[in-house]
Amino acid sequence: MAFLIAIDILSHCFTYGAMRCGHNWQPTIIKRVIDRYASSTEVVQVATDVGNAYLKGMGNRQGDESLACEFVGSELAALVGLTVPPFAVVELQELEIVTVSGRLLTKGPAFLSQAQEKTITGDAEGRCLGRLRNRSDLALMIVFDTWVRNPDRCPPSDHLIPEPNRDNVMFRSVGGWFELLAFDHTHCFTETDLETGLAGDFFVDDPNVYGAFPEFLPHVDEADLRAACKTIADIDGEQVLEIVAAVPQPWGPSQAIRTRWAQQIINRAARVEDIVIPTLINQGQLGL
Repeated sequence: MAFLIAIDILSHCFTYGAMRCGHNWQPTIIKRVIDRYASSTEVVQVATDVGNAYLKGMGNRQGDESLACEFVGSELAALVGLTVPPFAVVELQELEIVTVSGRLLTKGPAFLSQAQEKTITGDAEGRCLGRLRNRSDLALMIVFDTWVRNPDRCPPSDHLIPEPNRDNVMFRSVGGWFELLAFDHTHCFTETDLETGLAGDFFVDDPNVYGAFPEFLPHVDEADLRAACKTIADIDGEQVLEIVAAVPQPWGPSQAIRTRWAQQIINRAARVEDIVIPTLINQGQLGL
């Protein structure tokens, strides 16, 4: 009986407002821990009052700024039209959550992503790619990952760890077709802390293409790539500012770094076409 009581302790949650965060899915109670994972952010699967979710909390091994990157990356992905699993921010209070390494997550805001059903992770053989409901999502994900400099799906070939990470590619089955899901953005933007990584112009000027899985390229054409570049170049800078401003304060960074961060995101959006098109089209990397 004591064990059952222990796993059913409830943690009430307080929400933060943002453009997409919590709009379509908002847990209010975390009921119990289901599983723990040895990821860089030490993800914990939890049961909530609105279904299961994956939780990333403060005090994780990668640091609290990883939650800020997850939040901003997820908001931007949804902003440009990628399908992002519903996500929310909650305030951990009573429930003590211990990660797989034994770390006790810090009380405060945590990032939750809704667990998805009928999904396939990774598709190196192309079983899902030929049955995508929106094939243009492949081009959009490549351009998006290049925009936010996300090495955690398919990094550039000269990256320190150049191998594709197909654990971060998910397809959801929908009526006999598949749709591509964009998730896990904790490694976006910089590979150091934000203050260091955004100090110069490298984020804006980085000429590398990210997210170009070899199995994606035979299904990507020039028209979709150019349309994706235009979508990102046309983003509303005020919305970017709003997203960065909505990051919970306990995750950091400082206001000065937030201002620089948002401006560099806006500036890089205008550069993405000059990076992607010469690399993938002019160099003949597409498989079509």
